[in-house]
Amino acid sequence: MSLQLLVPGVEVGVVTTNLDPMLAFYRDMLGLEHQGELAFPGGSMQRFALGQSTLKLVSYDEPPAGEVVPGGGQAARGLRYITLVVGNAREMLAKLEAAGHPIVEPISEFVPGAGFFFTADPDGNWVELAGPI
Repeated sequence: MSLQLLVPGVEVGVVTTNLDPMLAFYRDMLGLEHQGELAFPGGSMQRFALGQSTLKLVSYDEPPAGEVVPGGGQAARGLRYITLVVGNAREMLAKLEAAGHPIVEPISEFVPGAGFFFTADPDGNWVELAGPI
């Protein structure tokens, strides 16, 4: 039997102990639509729309012991970055640079007229922005 998806998207959970800067990055810098907060026993979740998908910033009352392993795909195994396909990659690159956010991999063209770059959120998680350049 296969999955019977009820939503044609994914929900990605990012656990943080650094909520305010993470909210500012995803809500204010990237401009993701904040869908609200969901409290649950032992913590809370801030939900953001990503097309038909959802990004969830999760914080726990008792912070997890492990730290973020920064460095994208070259740093460690597992889920290492998220990709946002956008129509204004160069504009977002300029906005991120002007605000002092790290560009951890410079913009690169992978086919004529289309490319990508990577930035890092305040916790060190990598975010790839890809699309027309």
